[in-house]
Amino acid sequence: MRKLIRNFLNRYGYDIVKTGIPYIPPVKGEGTVKVGKFPVIMPGNNVQLANYQIYPDLNSQFGRLAASIFRKYPGMTVIDVGANVGDTIAVVKSAVDVPVIGIEGDATSFAYLQKNTGQFSHVSVVKTFLGERSQQATVNMDKSGWNNTIIPDAKGNEQITLKSLDDVITEGGFNNAEIKLLKVDVEGFDTIVLRGASRIIEKHKPVLFFEYNRENMIAINEDGLSTVLSYETMGYRKIAFFDHKGTLVLSTDIQNTEVVTGMHEYISSKKNLMGYYDICIFHENDTIIAEEFLRTEKSFL
Repeated sequence: MRKLIRNFLNRYGYDIVKTGIPYIPPVKGEGTVKVGKFPVIMPGNNVQLANYQIYPDLNSQFGRLAASIFRKYPGMTVIDVGANVGDTIAVVKSAVDVPVIGIEGDATSFAYLQKNTGQFSHVSVVKTFLGERSQQATVNMDKSGWNNTIIPDAKGNEQITLKSLDDVITEGGFNNAEIKLLKVDVEGFDTIVLRGASRIIEKHKPVLFFEYNRENMIAINEDGLSTVLSYETMGYRKIAFFDHKGTLVLSTDIQNTEVVTGMHEYISSKKNLMGYYDICIFHENDTIIAEEFLRTEKSFL
């Protein structure tokens, strides 16, 4: 029967191929999945609910990064922008117990973030959307409740308040925190948010870890590359690119603009096979951390 079906499909240019990825049916209501060492509750429409079941080590490189930084800076604090339901906080807490400031603007995701972070100590959560500066904005929202994507539009149907990360940290009373790891995952707004964290970056020189989703960035006319390359003038040296499953693709010096630009152009192409990168950039003060971390990540290839 299998052969008969395949022969029929082949006539129309189709075939049956085993991918090795199990089918996980959608969950009604909400579900719980283990992330690192901890249970995390998510709404049933959150794709991460299935992703963590299929790829239990998803985002584990972020936990290893936090642990690498902690060895040099034991008083460190992590900022998690786009904390969603708290899954990356669970990843961090599975690797090292450090203070985390989680920031999430989506109301549904924030409710789950509060619920999930109740199992941890030294976690502060802030409900706000972030931008390059604090202002009111007219936008449309896509994927609200699980992967909220902000699309600025003068004719949009929602008015929201955007805050700069610099202002959130000051207004939240976090100025004394030793911020050594800044993670941003906000569906195309990532480099915009980073530009709104210039005081934090200048003062603390944290390791920067952010999503680089060119499909979403192009939709809002965000270049991104100029922001990435600008960190050379702030003393940042090593840059690493990870694929969407957390595997190291390439690392180089940020001064190597030909390679960095080439990586940007590839992920900007509709022919790319990754969808997006996670980018990690290290300040020259943390060259040893970068070398040790990247050596570890190469061992997972």
